[in-house]
Amino acid sequence: MISHLVTSPLSYITLFLVAGYLLRRREKLKWAMYATAAVLALLFSTPALLQHAQKQWYAEYDHPLPEGGKYKYGVVLGGYSVWDHERCRPEHSEISDRLFEGIRLYKEEKIDKLLLASDGSIIECENSMEMKGNPEAMKEYVKLFGVAEEDIVLETKAWNTMENAIFTRELLKDSCEGVLLITSALHMRRSLATFRKAGIEAQPYITDAIVKVGNGRERWRPSMYTMLSWSELLHEWIGYAVYYLRGDI
Repeated sequence: MISHLVTSPLSYITLFLVAGYLLRRREKLKWAMYATAAVLALLFSTPALLQHAQKQWYAEYDHPLPEGGKYKYGVVLGGYSVWDHERCRPEHSEISDRLFEGIRLYKEEKIDKLLLASDGSIIECENSMEMKGNPEAMKEYVKLFGVAEEDIVLETKAWNTMENAIFTRELLKDSCEGVLLITSALHMRRSLATFRKAGIEAQPYITDAIVKVGNGRERWRPSMYTMLSWSELLHEWIGYAVYYLRGDI
């Protein structure tokens, strides 16, 4: 609940509106608060500004794999699915590129093994009130795409990126070289720093990056969808700062 409030642009806009109301008897401060809220609403709702900020955050990782590059493990970070126990299948989210790019790289023989780092479809949790996956069924699902069973490794315990790195390090033991880290473009900076802090010298491979569509004029047209989309980038900025302060990166 608190994390959603902190990463929502609406929270900051509302904060200035409330401040303006509370300062209504101080004319200059009141209008300064209202003007700030209006400027924030405009900035947060403009697609071009969001896309620029996103690209700057992941630009250094936005490059193809080296020619002839070969990796022992492709580590796919979770968040792309949950297990539907009623229908006995995974339900994918908008970042399922992580999984399918990992499978594609395996099929192209650029990675030898696919290591799925704890996702909603595979996580094991003793508390029935928490998310619970189905690791064996998910393994069977991935095999349908042509991935050999002996080449599928599941990390089933982590609840966040830091735990992903720690538990993956335990699984890899002394085989921490030749690792390709596969995750969303915005998630890569924090993930890569966390994995390297854990002793895994992974190389980055980003997914679900920005794709230019249309003539570009709509990029300057304010939209509520853009305002809501800021949450993911704010989550990464704040998460990176928290990890840095805690010494996790």
